[in-house]
Amino acid sequence: MKAKNPLVSIIIITYNSGNNFKQTLDAIFSQKMKDFEVIIIDSSSTDNTLDIVKKYNTRIFKIKKEEFGHGKTRNFGANLAKGKYLVFMTQDAIPADKNWLSELIKSLNDEKVAGVYSRQIPKENENTIDKFFYLSLYPEKNITWKKEDIVQGNNIFSDVSSAMRKELFLKNTFNEKLILGEDYDWASRMLNKNLQIYYNSNSKVIHSHSYKLCSVFKRNFDIGVLYQTIYPSKNKQKGFFKKGTTILANELKYLAKKGKVYLVPYAILKDATKFIAINLGKNSNHLPTFINKRLSNYPRYWK
Repeated sequence: MKAKNPLVSIIIITYNSGNNFKQTLDAIFSQKMKDFEVIIIDSSSTDNTLDIVKKYNTRIFKIKKEEFGHGKTRNFGANLAKGKYLVFMTQDAIPADKNWLSELIKSLNDEKVAGVYSRQIPKENENTIDKFFYLSLYPEKNITWKKEDIVQGNNIFSDVSSAMRKELFLKNTFNEKLILGEDYDWASRMLNKNLQIYYNSNSKVIHSHSYKLCSVFKRNFDIGVLYQTIYPSKNKQKGFFKKGTTILANELKYLAKKGKVYLVPYAILKDATKFIAINLGKNSNHLPTFINKRLSNYPRYWK
């Protein structure tokens, strides 16, 4: 619950979160660990988001929609926080059990660990292809990431559900100039300081998305733009293609096991779309601005 000097500050950015946001807040306030505050930063929602939030013991801050930025808004929340530990969450991530929070922060007692992130379990009704995507990125095993693991394709962090020490974060805030992927960038910088990132599969949230091909393309184009920043040298690209083909092979096996062989052509098309989009994004500096605007989810980024 909210306290004068809470151990943890849970920061959630919201925009038209809908009725399902109640499930997220119910799960948070049902945690066995109670020493926390919840900070809501809302980007001018026009639905019932704030009506839902006001029923809970939270601190609410409102910003204009045009003021939102993935890194910028989270940095704003961190500066408002009273806790020793920061927990960043998205509005559609639902803690899967009552131990989500205690599991998420316990590894931060180790000074070598800069950040921790949770396992993301796909929704029960998620489509088969996207369900595989989340199951492969967020396996049921714990992982410690180190400097040598900064390689394209390695899922080294996610602020869908993540935690770090506030003292460390305020000295190393999110990069506000990135198109997206402020979490990947932050984790890469911490690993380059010879710190560690810990994936705790015992801290679990229910979270997944389904994207149509157009959205898949634009999202992965922007990821490619991000990769330009995080992985500037060619030696950081080694194994990317091999890793992609391994994932595809495992995906095809998964579809066969689930009796969904008819989805194989679409799975190949979707993965090919991702590959092409990422590589275009990685070479966006060679493309005209008007093309980048059309290919990106964030046309305002391209000036």
